[in-house]
Formats: sequence, C-alpha cells, structure tokens
Amino acid sequence: MKKFLSLAAASLIFVGTANAQGKWYTDYNTWLAQITLVGGTAEYNDQIAGDLGVTSITEDGVTVTNNKNSNNLWGISSDGTASGTPRGQISSSDSSDKLTFTFNGNAFSGRFLVTDANDNYLDNLEDDDDEILKFKTSDGDEYSFTELSVEAPFTFLGYISDSTTPISLDLIGAPNFAGVDSFSFGNGTNPVNPGSAVPEPGEYVSMAILGIGLCGMIVRSRRIKKS
Repeated sequence: MKKFLSLAAASLIFVGTANAQGKWYTDYNTWLAQITLVGGTAEYNDQIAGDLGVTSITEDGVTVTNNKNSNNLWGISSDGTASGTPRGQISSSDSSDKLTFTFNGNAFSGRFLVTDANDNYLDNLEDDDDEILKFKTSDGDEYSFTELSVEAPFTFLGYISDSTTPISLDLIGAPNFAGVDSFSFGNGTNPVNPGSAVPEPGEYVSMAILGIGLCGMIVRSRRIKKS
C-alpha cells in the first residue's frame, strides 16, 4: 500500500509540474480557424521612424516592452524614411534586447521581421542554420525562424497554448534586431483536439488522480481474488 501511495504522489507531482505548451502555425487561416475569439490587433501604424522615446507601447490590448529599461523601442525606417515619419513597424533598439508581448489570451499571431543595425530588412543569413528570430512563450514552448520570406520581410507565425491561462511572448533577434509589423491575440481551441475546449490544468490533475485511483482499485481487487 505504501508503495502504491508513493507512486501516486510521484505521478501527481509530475502532472502538476509539466509544461502546458501548445501548437505553432505558419498559416494565418489555419490559425484563425482554431480561434474562438480575437481579442485585439496592434497595427503600430502611428509609430514613427527612429527612437520612439518609450520602453513600452500598449495598443488594442497588446503591450510590447523592450526588456532593457535603459533602451527605448525603435521605429523601423529601412526605406530611408526620415526620422519622425509614421512607418508602422517597431523593433528593439539594441541587438541584445528582446521584445516581450503581454496580452489577455492563450493564443497569438503576428507578422514578424528582423533588421540589421541600419534598419535593412533581412530575409536570411549566409548560414541558413543560424537562427534569425527566436520565439519563447511563457508556457515553455519555443520556435525559431532560420529564413524569412524573400518576397516580403514580414513573416507570419501563430501559436495556441494547450492551457486556457493567458500567456506572454519573448521575441529575440540577436545578433540582429527583432521587429514586429502587427500582433493579434485571442483565445483558441485545443490544438491537440480541434473544436474542443482547452482543458484547464486542474482538469489534467483531476484526471490523473482518477486514473491512479482506478488503477489502485484494480490492483486491490486482483489481490483479493487471488487470496
């Protein structure tokens, strides 16, 4: 009996500490088909080229923050647009910085980009194995682009977490500069079983406890029959 209880406790700990994670999407329509509610979309159309003078911007429910308080966000001006002119894309102002997106939802999508120090868009590096953009979600999942669209510098990526808990995103472009053209968030269905609701973490624990209990009953029943 003690051995069974120890096994049950170990299983419970494993279930409780497992990462939720989710599914990545490289096609907008496929991602949108799994979204039950779009919460908002930040377009950044009013953001000027050059130093934006702030470390954080909130638009339509999305907050993007430069992770170094000493560094402001930067408006892209890759076409030679004079500083102060609206451009609609923003990035980090230091290649070692990451952009953090916070929002009230378990799903997001966006059009992302990367530039060099002179605001020139990059589609790939000399070594295609190098990671151009790295994405890290707060529920423990990661994704990397090694090559972006050659036709347009803005590449789509979407994500839906397995958990209903709101998530956040870190975007990293080092040794270059990570950027964003637009960013949407919402709530999505379970990517493992499309069309169904995403189970709460507590439901997984409850199911695990129930399964452990049933296993215990079966083992006990078999022991009684043998005796």
